[in-house]
Amino acid sequence: MTFMFEYFSGAASFVHLAVLCYMLGLLTRKELLLRGFLFLGSLFYILYYYYIAESPLWEAIAASTLIAASNLPVIYRIFRERSTFGMTDEMLTLYQSFPNFNPGQFRQMMAQAEIVEAHDDVTLLEQGMPPSHLYLTNTNGFVLERDHLQSDLGPGNFLGEISFLLGGGATATVKARAGASYVAWDLGQLQSMMANSSSMANAISVLLNKDIARKLAVSFPSKPFALPPTVT
Repeated sequence: MTFMFEYFSGAASFVHLAVLCYMLGLLTRKELLLRGFLFLGSLFYILYYYYIAESPLWEAIAASTLIAASNLPVIYRIFRERSTFGMTDEMLTLYQSFPNFNPGQFRQMMAQAEIVEAHDDVTLLEQGMPPSHLYLTNTNGFVLERDHLQSDLGPGNFLGEISFLLGGGATATVKARAGASYVAWDLGQLQSMMANSSSMANAISVLLNKDIARKLAVSFPSKPFALPPTVT
């Protein structure tokens, strides 16, 4: 017991703990644990350099402090990517429409967005015309018109996603009534973001393809169709 007390009360234990933290960090595949172990190891080195000599080794302490501090921005970034902490209730509600996004990707997506409340009736998409924006309905109050048929749209529906993915004109006309709220993304900015980040490009493509599949699953053909006659 005396040996253990002398060991842990001495400066040598700090350097051993620092090396152990560095080894554990290098052995893990999880970036947050890696950064946490490196930060903790640097703190133990600071304690070692403070107590090992009669006077603190300030140059070594300063170097270890810089190494420890360099991990903090990365730890903060990882935390932001994996946590919804700090999101408003409105953002948390919108996040439900991005099930395959992590919180960091959602924040990156919303950094390019504009949340709009329509003061008057406004046409967002016109059938056959190339759209300039991708939209997400945030409330009720949207009307879809296609081939002289109309249907109401509620919150959580992407608009213009087919044109965005495949090009060409909008497949329907969509109008927002006064008081309706929606999110808008400039298509040029979205395409630039996707070109600069393969992870964002994959996430956006998967999201919009799932939205299209969901809409097809609950839609019905507006006109009956006949099978071609069988040749005998």
